[in-house]
Amino acid sequence: MSEFKWNLQEIFINSQAFYDEIENIKILLNNIKQYESAELDADLLLLLLDKKWEIKERTNFILIYGSLMYYRNIKNDECIELKRVAEKFNNEVDTTLKFVDRKILELGFEKISSFIVKNPKLEIYRLSLHNLFRLEEHIQTNEINQKIKQNGDIINAQLESYNNLLRDIEFGTIEVDNEEVKITSSNFVKYISSIDEATRRQTYFVVNEAFQKQKDIFASILNRIYGCRIENSILEKYTSVLEKILFEENINPEIVKKLIKSVNNNLGLAQQYLKIKADLLEIDNPHLYDFNVPLDSNLKIRYSIEEAKEIILNALNPLGSKYIEVVKKLFNGHIDAELNENKHQSITFSWHTYSFMNFRETYIDLKNMIHEIGHIVNYYFSKKEQPFIYEDSTIFIGEIASIINEILLNRYLYNNASTSEEKIFYLSKEIENYFSSVFRQTMYTEFENGLYEIRNKSELTPELLCERYNSIVKKYYGNNVIYDEIANIEWARLGHLYRWSYYPYKYATGLLIASSIVDSLVDKKTLTKELYIQFLSSGSSQYSLDLLKILNIDLINTDIIETGFNLMSSDIHTLHNVLSFKKTKNN
Repeated sequence: MSEFKWNLQEIFINSQAFYDEIENIKILLNNIKQYESAELDADLLLLLLDKKWEIKERTNFILIYGSLMYYRNIKNDECIELKRVAEKFNNEVDTTLKFVDRKILELGFEKISSFIVKNPKLEIYRLSLHNLFRLEEHIQTNEINQKIKQNGDIINAQLESYNNLLRDIEFGTIEVDNEEVKITSSNFVKYISSIDEATRRQTYFVVNEAFQKQKDIFASILNRIYGCRIENSILEKYTSVLEKILFEENINPEIVKKLIKSVNNNLGLAQQYLKIKADLLEIDNPHLYDFNVPLDSNLKIRYSIEEAKEIILNALNPLGSKYIEVVKKLFNGHIDAELNENKHQSITFSWHTYSFMNFRETYIDLKNMIHEIGHIVNYYFSKKEQPFIYEDSTIFIGEIASIINEILLNRYLYNNASTSEEKIFYLSKEIENYFSSVFRQTMYTEFENGLYEIRNKSELTPELLCERYNSIVKKYYGNNVIYDEIANIEWARLGHLYRWSYYPYKYATGLLIASSIVDSLVDKKTLTKELYIQFLSSGSSQYSLDLLKILNIDLINTDIIETGFNLMSSDIHTLHNVLSFKKTKNN
């Protein structure tokens, strides 16, 4: 597993170097502040922008290092402090550098455009400057920015409390084969997906009951975070948090509206699949926890880390040799997959060219690994081709790159399955992917949207949160499910509600777009590998919806969203055929 540990010395040789760099950046900040009252011309504008983005890039490494060190060892006080210091310093840097934007906005778009003509070296900043003027009305004074910063600090403090709460929460024990088993974040998935009804039921209840005991604290944290986000959106002159999030990425709000509407119109398809699944599992009166069981639980497929590596390289082969070369490079020192009790146990993520997970040799771990590889390869290509200002893709674009990898994985595993049982397993995973990524993530988006509407008028209480969650789950899962009262606390377990605003919808749109790209790239071959690599190398050098046009995708004017439901319907039909063939063969 040595290659599957981060080599963070690529960023800083040790923690002392991290703190030394903070002091170095403080000198740069003091340096740039001397220009706060200077009169802008073309040369000074270039100087300020070069200095600003140098500071931002170096601060980004502070934030990355402090955070990654924490997630690798959440029980170490020094690592906890590194993350706290990094986040606080990042806020300070952002607040200090805002004067550069204000000076640019004071001169106006026409004057700044004339500077670009006078000094061609400013051309690199054209999109960034255009975006700044697009956001002009939302750039605030020093006084208001201090209040925004204070709210940001409160949010970070609440997130720290949330992470500590997750770290320390005790789930209790269950009985399995007459033995007492302690449920932890590490073994939760194993037991909640057990074929044994009593095992998964016990697991579901002990976990939810643990969150239920802390519901007041979870609600209080969420209430404060949402309150600060709403206040910041108002301070920045947005009508809502949703408008702020979408406007910053220049995403047309119609996309989210269309997604929710389309998914609501197709809830019958999702509920049809849930009924088929319950029938296949021979569960007459399914509870929510029953749907965690794989369609063929008797198939105990395990993947060693080396097997996973080989499968991933084979699965991604349709993307070409250039893509595969980067994957091989990142396999060494950029993926922290080792099982370690000191690591954060319940999340998987990527940042820069680094991915984090706990690889337990299951299908989910294999899927997570190839998903996260999509993120870090995307970043690697963009970092190579783009300056720092544009090297990071938007989340909207980044999820597409990762989900394409998931689709290719399932295709490879299905096509290379040696038995009908394996084919059923992998096909069901494909359908589950649509269910979890499109239907459930849209459900979370609709739920989150409702919470912000409530928080605008009143407090988010535990009782209200439970009531709202119960309502949305019943709407999406339908009438053929038994809803235990303890299920209402599941909102407390949704980490994205705390950590980000309006993140889940990007999984849904990402899968629908990714399906279309795989169809063009692999099946119809109307899209070349070179064009796809160009897309991955573009970072945020264009707005998200414009970048998609590289791949001939116009999300507003096409039926991509509706087409996704046709694909899911087709997969369900294929599953029926495979099952029928299996039954005929057995008879």
